[in-house]
Amino acid sequence: MRLIQLAKYEQKEKIAQNFSKGVANYLFHSQVQKQCADKLLQIAQNYSDSIPKGSILEIGCGTGFVTRGLIEQFPNNFKDIIDISDEMLKYCAKNLQIPEQQKELIQFRTMDGEQIKEDENTYAAIISSFTIQWFQDIINSLNRLINTLQPQGVLLVSFPNNQSFPEWKRMCDDLSLPFTRNQLPNTEELIQKLSIPPHKIYIYEEQVTMTYKNAADFFKSLKIIGAGCNLKQEKLSIPQMKKLINYWNHECYLRI
Repeated sequence: MRLIQLAKYEQKEKIAQNFSKGVANYLFHSQVQKQCADKLLQIAQNYSDSIPKGSILEIGCGTGFVTRGLIEQFPNNFKDIIDISDEMLKYCAKNLQIPEQQKELIQFRTMDGEQIKEDENTYAAIISSFTIQWFQDIINSLNRLINTLQPQGVLLVSFPNNQSFPEWKRMCDDLSLPFTRNQLPNTEELIQKLSIPPHKIYIYEEQVTMTYKNAADFFKSLKIIGAGCNLKQEKLSIPQMKKLINYWNHECYLRI
C-alpha cells in the first residue's frame, strides 16, 4: 500500500512540475484548452441566475481561461481558485484583472483537486476545464465533489475523452507501435458509474480539430504546455518515435 501511495504521489508531482515548466508558453500554445474553456463558460452562463448563493470552486485554473469568465459571470459569488501547479496559480493570480469590489471575493490556493474535503453544502458550483483527466480516481473524486455541492448546485467539467487523438492511434496501429497517449475518461462509463440520483447529468460533446505543420510539431506542442506528461510505463524508443513521426508526415496532412 505504501508503494502504491508513493507512486501516486510521484505522478502528481510529475504533473505539477510539467505544467509549472510550461506556464510561460501555455497561453500561446493551448488553443484547444482555450476553445473548450470558452464553451464551458457559455454553458456556465445558463446558471448565472439559478445557482445558490455561496462559493464557486474552480479546479485547475491554469493561466486563467475560465477564471476570467467566472469573475465576469458570477461577480457576487466567492471564488475559490485552485491548481496543483504553484507556478500556474501564480501566473493566473498575477495576470487577472479583478475589479476592486471583487478582490475580497477570490482566493488562490495551490491544491490537488482530488484532495478537496467532502463537506456537504460547501459549494454553489464547481467548474473545471481540462483537469479531471489527470485525476487518479476520477469516479470517486467526482462523486466526492458532487457531495460537496449545495442543493441546486452544479458541477461543470470539460475534458478530452478516450476517443481523442484518433490519427495518432491509427498511425501507431499501422506500425504496430504502442499508443502511448495517457488513459483518458470514457464518457459513457463515467456517466454509468457516477452516483446520479437525485442529480441530473447533461452531456455535450464536440469534435475539435487542430492543424499542425508536421507530427513533430504536434508532439512539441504537447510538451511545451506541460500536457505531454507521460504517465504510462510504456514509452517509445528514439528510433520508434522517429519511425512514427516519419510515417505520420508521409501519410497525411496532419489533423489531430
